[in-house]
Amino acid sequence: MHSYFMRMKIDNSDFFYAMDLDDNGRLRNVFWADARSRAACKEFGDVVTFDTTYLVNRYDMPFAPFVGVNHHGQSILLGCGLISHEDTKSFSWLFETWKTCMWGYAPKAIITDQCLGMKNAIQKVFPDTRHRLCIWHIMKQVPEKFDMYNAYEQISSCMRKAVWNSLTIKQFEDAWDGFIKKYELQNNTWLQGLYHERKLWVPAYVNDCFWAGMSSTQRSEGMNAYFDGYIHSKTTLKQFVEQYENALANKVESENEEDGKSWRSFIRLITKSGLEKQFQSVYTNEKVREFHEEFVGRLECSCCQKKESVSEYEVKEWITYGEEETRIQVPFIVDFNAETNEAHCNCRLFEYRGMVCRHQLTVWSQMGVERVPDKYVLRRWNKNVKRVHTKIRINYDNSSTSIEARRHDNMCNLFNEVADLAEDSQEKYDKVMARLLELKEELIESSIVCGSNVISGTPNNSISIGDGVLPSKESTNILDPVTLRRKGRPPSKRKIGVVEKIGKKKIETKKKTLSKEKAKEVRTQERLEHNNYFFQEIGTQESVLNVNSQPSYIGQSMWPNMMPHNMRPNMAHGGSIFQFSPGSCPTETGFNQFVYAFPSSQANMPTSFSSHDWRGQSNIASKQVWGGGQSSFLDTQGQCVGGPPPSFTQMLNAPDNAEE
Repeated sequence: MHSYFMRMKIDNSDFFYAMDLDDNGRLRNVFWADARSRAACKEFGDVVTFDTTYLVNRYDMPFAPFVGVNHHGQSILLGCGLISHEDTKSFSWLFETWKTCMWGYAPKAIITDQCLGMKNAIQKVFPDTRHRLCIWHIMKQVPEKFDMYNAYEQISSCMRKAVWNSLTIKQFEDAWDGFIKKYELQNNTWLQGLYHERKLWVPAYVNDCFWAGMSSTQRSEGMNAYFDGYIHSKTTLKQFVEQYENALANKVESENEEDGKSWRSFIRLITKSGLEKQFQSVYTNEKVREFHEEFVGRLECSCCQKKESVSEYEVKEWITYGEEETRIQVPFIVDFNAETNEAHCNCRLFEYRGMVCRHQLTVWSQMGVERVPDKYVLRRWNKNVKRVHTKIRINYDNSSTSIEARRHDNMCNLFNEVADLAEDSQEKYDKVMARLLELKEELIESSIVCGSNVISGTPNNSISIGDGVLPSKESTNILDPVTLRRKGRPPSKRKIGVVEKIGKKKIETKKKTLSKEKAKEVRTQERLEHNNYFFQEIGTQESVLNVNSQPSYIGQSMWPNMMPHNMRPNMAHGGSIFQFSPGSCPTETGFNQFVYAFPSSQANMPTSFSSHDWRGQSNIASKQVWGGGQSSFLDTQGQCVGGPPPSFTQMLNAPDNAEE
């Protein structure tokens, strides 16, 4: 793994990696990010999700990806790590390393699960970052916590309404307090814990912040799916980092395809409204589709100005919900400023997702606004912005070999050489900066730039080993991490990769397509092996081993003496107690088959029926086979003599055999 990292560093100086070792030189944690992910973080690193529920390697080290959302609404990887422990110390090291990799920038918002170690590490490393708990992980526990209650359906419904239907903090507090008192849940410790952390997950508390439309860590879990088919539970760390590029190639290709579609094509206008044209001309196709959902949704809304205010408007929306498609009218309040055309809605869709809502569009349409302020058209979703991360040369992206990418790479290499020459003198530094600023102004004046993204210079990187620092190009002997049982979801329930699914499916299909003739042959062979076992010579070493290897029959119903008196065995009704073997002579009843295949409770069988008795719990003696009016015997070869055996019913009714 270390050698691979060094090769990547030599190939691209912006590749970053860090390895945390213990005192014995054994790997504890590792983090890495390629040049493209680092550049993308400058664009999309304001909101990230972080999750560690994916087992990917033979050491059970959780995969910890930092995932953001790009301009098409797709998940984008912003660095990833492997950690040995899910505790505050490990998470703190990983967050610190990610922050160093991103030139000291911390995300504005981060979404995680309820792991206490993550929470403590975020407070320590990202004190100014808004932290949100995954609401999906919380709400999916409701059935588990309340399914034993008689009023489970009512409790679940009231809790979900309190969480999802509350637009304001007061509405949530009233609804939460109401269902707690109604169903006497004041002593429920789980609900108490959720209420204590309500400011970290309830939408009424957290939707005042931009989350790029995310409320859960499913983005991280979705990113994990892209690694299925490339890695599995037996993957070594070296194999993992090598397959990392193959797994990401699909993501990069998908983003490039969407870029091409947004530049070459456009979503048709529904109307001739100036509002629609404004968003359709600058947003990516996927974001135009989202805008159209809100634009068409305003048809379900009606607007009226509130009497007590000149700036507030009440927008009532018809909402359909439930399996019966019940429709109700829900009021929303929009605060409109006629001078600036700014509109704020209490649904806070724009603040949370970065997309204007249907209630704002309703007020703007009623007020005759044909163009909204620029603040409502986010640069983040703009298709005309030239984003630097798309020009970074990377091994797994074929498009990075384009003429623009090569020009960008050549200029960066030259700038790095100039920086190396000027960094040791303030005079040289001032001269270089002055010339670069002049060149920048000339280029801006001579061309029309739709958007720009300037990334500051990156510091020299190094890997941390224990408490020391080792230059990136220096080699060291790093030992494998210790395999530890992690907390949380057990390894047996890890996410199964595509390769493993295909393998298991092939095996199951092969079993199902086994021909009937083959299955019959297998069963016949098993019966023959069963017969051979019972007719081995007792006393030899081979017979002792084979007897001991067979399953014990002690504790089962042994017919006839181990059965209660006057109770007919299953055979009397056409059933069977034991597996029969082929008969030693042709009979119509099959009883002789039962006699010689009957396993005694002592696991000892006679070599010949002519000179030995049955041993065990049965009182059948000598060589006579049970009979009614006529007896049958077995000769020294185990063959029937003395006439055909009677039926089973006749033997049960015979007075001589009734007791036995």
